Amino acid sequence: MQDLELLEAAQIWAALSTNSQQSLAHLDILDSVDSTNSYAFAQQDKAVPYACLAEYQTAGRGQHGRQWLSPYASGLCLSLKHRYATLKQPLAGLNIALAVTVARVLRKLGASRFGLKWPNDVIWQKRKLAGLLLESRYINHEYEIVIGIGMNIKMPQTIDTKKITQAWVDLYTVLGHSISRNKLAAMLIEQCLETLFSYPQLGLVAFMDDWHSFDLTYGKTVTLKIPQQGLITGTAWGINELGALRVDKQYYAYGEVSLRL
Repeated sequence: MQDLELLEAAQIWAALSTNSQQSLAHLDILDSVDSTNSYAFAQQDKAVPYACLAEYQTAGRGQHGRQWLSPYASGLCLSLKHRYATLKQPLAGLNIALAVTVARVLRKLGASRFGLKWPNDVIWQKRKLAGLLLESRYINHEYEIVIGIGMNIKMPQTIDTKKITQAWVDLYTVLGHSISRNKLAAMLIEQCLETLFSYPQLGLVAFMDDWHSFDLTYGKTVTLKIPQQGLITGTAWGINELGALRVDKQYYAYGEVSLRL
């Protein structure tokens, strides 16, 4: 059995910058939980920004109603909660800005040959490395945002893949070496906090250039599955400042993209 590096709040906290330590109101480490996003939403008595991580999720959620599956202590299951009194920028843009933020962290770690599939899947060599799920609600006259990040770090050599419906990869394979889960958690928390703070003022414009450099769909034939509308096939031509995907001459704010990578 391989050695497991368990998450430790003290290690994560020590790896944060002074500014992030001053900004982050609470950090919880959970052994097991149904969903870190659900847990974060339930912590109404705790100030924000709030972060929680779990070694294992029994009902982790991904995009389009899928389940995010990750064996115990083999990845990162991270949720960050923040609130905005007003939010003039679109949530779809924040979703993409945070995906770019995660990609920037991976690039800083030395990862290469990876990209983003609209709106927020991190793909390496046709296999999924990470995904994001942004959820929001309007409560007590504020916009409450929870962003969930799931990333495969070092998967067990033997793993039951029957329930995993798409090709996957872990960060150990991408980098060619191990990385501390605590260090990575701190990096993601720190950079995502910066994005959550800056997005209301900067919008998606500050992330557009990097999105284009990471975009796996640009200039490629894609099929966009839209609920109640069916399938739309065409060529993807990037996104606009609202985060909508252009397919041929139309922009789409929501849907599930598939393509031959």
